[in-house]
Parts: sequence; C-alpha cells; structure tokens
Amino acid sequence: MKTMRSIMLGVAAAGVLSSGAQAADLLIGGADPIYDSALFNFEGFYVGATLGAGAFPVPGIVGTVGGVAGANFALTDAFLAGVEFQGDALWNGGGFIGFDALFLGKLGGYLSDDMIVYGTAGGGWVAGVGSYGLGAGIEMAVMEQISVRGEVMATGTWGGWLNGGKATIGLLWHMN
Repeated sequence: MKTMRSIMLGVAAAGVLSSGAQAADLLIGGADPIYDSALFNFEGFYVGATLGAGAFPVPGIVGTVGGVAGANFALTDAFLAGVEFQGDALWNGGGFIGFDALFLGKLGGYLSDDMIVYGTAGGGWVAGVGSYGLGAGIEMAVMEQISVRGEVMATGTWGGWLNGGKATIGLLWHMN
C-alpha cells in the first residue's frame, strides 16, 4: 500500500511539473521567430494585361486590349513611385484601327495593407498621334503576387488641351 501511494504521488508530481514546463514554453519560446509583414509588396517589377474602352478624337470610340510593364519603389513606408509602359491595340466595330503606347510616371500611396491609389502622367502616341496622358488608378492585391487594378486616363495631343480618354481594368503579376 505504501509503495502504491509513493508511485501515485510520483506520477502526480511529474504531471504538475511537466504542465508548468509546457506553460513556460508557451509564454517564452512559442512564438515563430520569422516576421511576416501584413503589407502586400507592390514594390519591384510587374507585368500584366488590360482591357478597356476609350474615346479619342481621331479613331472615335474604341475598345482597348493591351499590356503593361513597370516597376515601383518605396519613397517612404506609405508612398510609392514608379515608371510604367502601357501598350494597347485599338479596335472598333470595323476591326483593328491602331495602337497606343504611353510611357508614364506614377506616384501613389497605401489605402490599406493590400490596396494602393496612384496618379500617373506621361507621353507617347495614341493612334499614331503624339499625345500625353494624365490619370488615376486603384490597385488591390488578390493573391500572393497577383493584383487587379482599375484606371482612368485623360489624353490630349501635344500642344493641345485634353480631348480623349480611356478606362481600363487589369490583372498584374508582381515579380518580387
């Protein structure tokens, strides 16, 4: 009987001591040492595809199908800057009618951990005519390296006032 009592007391003591050690592990060493930022990384090189519609003085109302390539870099924790190339094929009910190609600078900031808003400006060609563009867009992360965006841009011919514009949606792949 005395031996049984000693064994039970030993098992109880071991249980109490081991549960205290497990609780200490949870408080001291249980955290993952790797830091994982909640912010989507909009910095670095990206490529993507766009689809939209535009109204320009020379070709009139058109549909646009195109591609974008660019790079963003952080100015501060809250602000980004970047450069981008946009190229679109223009088409209407009669078929293909031309291209546009714009080289743009971008400046934007984070609205949330996975969303930015930006302004853009630059120059190039719309349907073969030297043009400039001024626009704004919003981009939101949807997967680890994938984002979607919507953008509106007003365009004008060099030396003239704004006289056209386009609105596009796009899917981007960030290579970071």
